[in-house]
Amino acid sequence: MKNSNSKLLRAALAMALGASLSAALPANAESTTVNGNGALSTNARIDFSVVIPRFLSFRVGTTGVTIDQITFSPTAATVGNSTPISGTGGDAGAGTAANVSVLGNGGQITISEANNSAGAGLKHATLADTISYTEITTSSSDGNLPAPALSNAGGNTSTPVLNGASSVTNRTAVWTYAYANTTIPSAGTYGTSAKGGRVTYTASMP
Repeated sequence: MKNSNSKLLRAALAMALGASLSAALPANAESTTVNGNGALSTNARIDFSVVIPRFLSFRVGTTGVTIDQITFSPTAATVGNSTPISGTGGDAGAGTAANVSVLGNGGQITISEANNSAGAGLKHATLADTISYTEITTSSSDGNLPAPALSNAGGNTSTPVLNGASSVTNRTAVWTYAYANTTIPSAGTYGTSAKGGRVTYTASMP
């Protein structure tokens, strides 16, 4: 009786170990076997799956952590004559331009603009005077990646054109800025990051 119980126990342990090893091993590919005389044919199938993560990448100006500053400096003879003024700064050469790219694969991207002026516009360094953000215009080298118009309150948006009928956006452009120069403000420096001159663009994907 003791030997019989021992054999049953060993058999049960062997079955349990075999089941455990089978569960730990990856599933085998399908296999088939045929036999007989003459020509033979058989097949075996395998399934493939590719899992792509959702992602969103956005750049305005210099890559990395650098925040470019664009400065407009009209001369005394041209202040307020409504002739647009190019500036200095940016990373795309002459004309106060910035390289822009947006890349995402999860649906229609929306780009919005905001600033740190609390709705006041670019503030004078020492006076209470301001210059409206509507005085800074933005044009894009590619209509598929338009720039949102800047505003004191923020919240304007633009939508890059999707690539084909997919949910992928892969667009690059150069955004060029100019000072419209339609007013005669008090002399001095307006804006900079400390005085309402920091614009933040945000790219959002659903």
